[in-house]
Amino acid sequence: MTTAETYALTPTAAGSPRTVAAFAKARAEGRTAIIPFVTAGYPTPEISEDVALAIVRGGADLLEIGVPFSDPLADGATVQRTSQVALTHGITLRKSLEMAKRLRDQGVEIPLILMGYVNPMLAYGIEKLAADSAAHGVDGYIVPDLPSEEAAEISAALRAQGVDLIFLIAPTSTDERIAEVARVGSGWVYCVSTTGVTGARASLPDLKPYVDRVRGYTSLPIAVGFGVSNPEHVAQIGEIADGAVIASAMINFLDTAPVEEQAQVAERYVRGLRGEEEFPPVVSASEQVASATAPAVATSNVASPSLSIACRGVRGATTIESNTAEDILEATTDLLEALIKLNDIQPEDVVSAVFTTTPELTAAFPALAARKLGWTEVPLLCAHEMNVPGSLQGVIRILLHINSPRSAAEIRHVYLREARALRPEWALTDSELADALGRPVPA
Repeated sequence: MTTAETYALTPTAAGSPRTVAAFAKARAEGRTAIIPFVTAGYPTPEISEDVALAIVRGGADLLEIGVPFSDPLADGATVQRTSQVALTHGITLRKSLEMAKRLRDQGVEIPLILMGYVNPMLAYGIEKLAADSAAHGVDGYIVPDLPSEEAAEISAALRAQGVDLIFLIAPTSTDERIAEVARVGSGWVYCVSTTGVTGARASLPDLKPYVDRVRGYTSLPIAVGFGVSNPEHVAQIGEIADGAVIASAMINFLDTAPVEEQAQVAERYVRGLRGEEEFPPVVSASEQVASATAPAVATSNVASPSLSIACRGVRGATTIESNTAEDILEATTDLLEALIKLNDIQPEDVVSAVFTTTPELTAAFPALAARKLGWTEVPLLCAHEMNVPGSLQGVIRILLHINSPRSAAEIRHVYLREARALRPEWALTDSELADALGRPVPA
């Protein structure tokens, strides 16, 4: 068996000086390094920069900056949504680098890590990207769709400029893959807490055996992400790892505040993660408004000038009987129509719609059902989920972001067919579905 001694990196190859110093400082202070995430250009280019500066003021140890991409396979619905919005603002890899440079010019000294995908890097030119990254103050890259076996050229170019290439490891990663990541990576190792995509979760699994296994192959710092959402998670991670990455939970919370208040809330949020302030920060009811990224709501949908419209998430899931285009579109249409009826959704209310399926569903894109309903102007995202052994198969999930006067408690989420077992509290029986859609009740 290969041991950590074999794969441990020498101190000179451990990572960029800022990254090494950041983890060393947190370790010396006896705490978990806090690594928040912002998407460059979300909710607007100006606000994302203000939020980044506020995160630094709040005490972040490193900052992860998401580079928008059209097919973000490792990102959950929240980060996909922010990426989509940022793309509408024209944010690119080059503009993300420029954002990093502006942060440096304003005195930011903590490590700046860009998370993006390999196609924009290749289009930019690897040697030029490495040189520009160093010149703009970028300390490293996380590239979820770049396997370690194919990373030699990019890794060498970045390392020559003192820029790290940070790899993700999952609980299902083999010992051979962990060893390879330890050999070619630098800076730190990103341990994914669970199989799947990014997104806030109520609890984290027991991570110690997993992290201990990774530690058997590397002396680099280990940070845990995907699902981290509160100080308790940070403390849990700190018992076994060096850092915690917080992304979707923070984005979702900031979206409850007016855009002009988001920087202030972000600073308090980070202080809360550090245990220095109340968590989560208090955002008064009068401040809980729609994000500036949401399109204006038509006047005809507003009952009165004082009616509060907010961007809400509406979730649904269903299953299919067979992997055919007919079954996929029929099941998706039933689910969409139920969500529409129960939440009184008009096409102009929908900010975005995210569809995901378990990986074996290949016969059709479920998002086509939305187009058939007349959602021709609604931004649609569709992606396969990662394979999770033992999980329910044939599942279609939908996340709608809508402008609605309803409170979060009034939103009706819908789980149909075999998916009812996943969230019984949101389950709709066949009879209830027929009643909602005005159909005959099945015998």
